[in-house]
Amino acid sequence: MPHETKSSFQDRLAVSAMPPPGPAYFNARRALWWIPTQDTPRPADPSPARQRLEQMLSKEGAEEDDLIWSAGVERVWQGLTGGAVLKKRLPLNIVVKLLLAGWIRDGTWPRGKVAPEPDDELLEVDQS
Repeated sequence: MPHETKSSFQDRLAVSAMPPPGPAYFNARRALWWIPTQDTPRPADPSPARQRLEQMLSKEGAEEDDLIWSAGVERVWQGLTGGAVLKKRLPLNIVVKLLLAGWIRDGTWPRGKVAPEPDDELLEVDQS
């Protein structure tokens, strides 16, 4: 069996006194997740391709715009959903917009619908 290394999150989780399963457990685990690590990589300067992708997806309604989809978003979405490994990291907000654009095209997400706001319980998490 190959040696598996644990992430710093897993290390913190293993030594933390956690409440029983439920909302308090979720909140405690989430608080551990948000603790920055010493080895967090410094984000690279965005490439011209990423800047273009971010610019396209920053427009209002970009996820539903067929011109934006055809201008390169489709190709990136196909790579992500096809299992391709990204050469450089993408911000989570860009990945979410890419996925939403693809879900609209494949019928997973209905056009014109907006995700509901999160439960109040999630908003009460203390991030101090």
